[in-house]
Amino acid sequence: MSITMKEVMELNELNTAKVLTAEPRLPNQPVELVSIIEAPVDVFERQNEFVLTTGIGCGSDPALFKGFVQDIIDSKAAALGIATGCYIFDIPPETLRLAEEHQFPMIQIPWNVRFAHITQAILGKLNNWHRIVLERSEEMQRQLLQVFLEGADYSEAVEIIYQRVGRPVVIIDHEGRIKGESSNSSGLVTKWSHHSRSLSGPLTVDPFPIPQYPPKTDAGWFMLKDQSALLVPIRSAHKIQGYLLFSLPDGTSADPSLGKAEEQLLEYAVTSVALWFQREYSIQETEMRLRGDFVWNLATGQRDSWDRVLSQAKALDYELMLPYVCILGLPENFNELAEQKSPDPLFHQHWLQGSILSVEKQLHEAAKALHRKTMITFFQDQFIIYLEVPMNNVKESVDAFLDLAEMKVQRSLPGLVLSWGIGENHAGVKTFHESFQDAQVAINIGRRQKGPGHRHTYASTDIFRILLSLADHPDLQKMTLSTVGVLIDYDQQRGLDLFKTLSVYIRNRGNISKTARDLFLHRQSLHYRLQKIESLTGRSLVDPDDIFLMDLSIKLWNTGISQT
Repeated sequence: MSITMKEVMELNELNTAKVLTAEPRLPNQPVELVSIIEAPVDVFERQNEFVLTTGIGCGSDPALFKGFVQDIIDSKAAALGIATGCYIFDIPPETLRLAEEHQFPMIQIPWNVRFAHITQAILGKLNNWHRIVLERSEEMQRQLLQVFLEGADYSEAVEIIYQRVGRPVVIIDHEGRIKGESSNSSGLVTKWSHHSRSLSGPLTVDPFPIPQYPPKTDAGWFMLKDQSALLVPIRSAHKIQGYLLFSLPDGTSADPSLGKAEEQLLEYAVTSVALWFQREYSIQETEMRLRGDFVWNLATGQRDSWDRVLSQAKALDYELMLPYVCILGLPENFNELAEQKSPDPLFHQHWLQGSILSVEKQLHEAAKALHRKTMITFFQDQFIIYLEVPMNNVKESVDAFLDLAEMKVQRSLPGLVLSWGIGENHAGVKTFHESFQDAQVAINIGRRQKGPGHRHTYASTDIFRILLSLADHPDLQKMTLSTVGVLIDYDQQRGLDLFKTLSVYIRNRGNISKTARDLFLHRQSLHYRLQKIESLTGRSLVDPDDIFLMDLSIKLWNTGISQT
């Protein structure tokens, strides 16, 4: 809190002044500014300002003077000091009643007391107060930096803040988890724990639908049961890392007024506490890098002796002697989602990093919910997941995991499309590299056949792996180009999409109605396309042998024969 009206009235320059209204309010009324104003009141009046006036603009008009006082009250000024004896001799009773009703202090100042002396004295006291506040804030910051360098935890940091602000304080992370608590904060912790269970996800910049006050600290006021509280964001690298949670005095309204001293203390506090989050993030980042390198080495088969690998796994809290299956997850539209949010490249980088961490978290949580061990990393633009599975139930376990993981990811990152490759053929103990290779084959071939956003098992690609081995045969290349190649050329020239039409028609086993629905075509338009396909390829869509050759050509084309 700043200096108060009581302290202002104790100045030598005001020893002859008289308090006319709301005297009990003086000890609790902060004063942050002083100014000399005459009627009419303009828009530059500020809250907690001690206003001095001679009343020259009101003359002898009581109604005009009352309106002037009302404007000063509405501006939330600290008090009004009126120089009497020249333009105003007596304060009208109705004006005094108005001030008393609003508990607004009005001060009568003798005419011979110069406003310049009053403002100089008040500004001197304010400057002295600001100096003391700055020294207190800097001293608190020095203490925080000292204990930080000594390796103190969050609770030791928050205890120093508590000693300065005199209110219970708790540090929470951006998801509402308590990181540290001060003395006398058990009640606040209990209420916050109860409140946080109602949160559906991470806290945001505006954690609650309430007025943000003050703008400088971007703090949010809210109620924890019957306790008023203040949530102050802790920022680092343009991101909110956590919050300082303060309890407020009983009876605090929905527009709590923090004084300048508290604002400055909070500013210094959150800047210092951000160091703890940065340190924790650096440790986590290093651990994630070690875990990621370990998983990547398992996947690629780059490892030393198994004894050394097992030792590294133990240090990272991994259990390798369990059956695992490798699953690859490829995000198909990260860049598009980032572009929708902002065209700024710097934003893309931060958003991508945050999104990768978010997806990894959802994958871990999905496995945890199913009581499965996991090892996960993001490398070469894809998630590499090793999921613990029972050997007699691999497919069902993978499906259950991916069902839950996709649901969680969609909640966290709506619209994200993921393609999956599953190396179930080599699921087992110590088959990390083999299962990874199978998952690579599954996702690479599967995406060519079905496009993005599907799950592909190694077993489901059997036919395509066989076709891939035949793709270099000259006769098959010639047949494919004469059948499918002519359709592709025609599509590029005319834009009729005959290749897709033929693919859907064969997939639907010649069902005209279903094919028309799938392609959103009128039956007559579909008949025209099918006739054009027969004309260009020289093959009949009612001849089983021709249909077989066209289906084979489509599959060969999709394996990549077009590039050979």
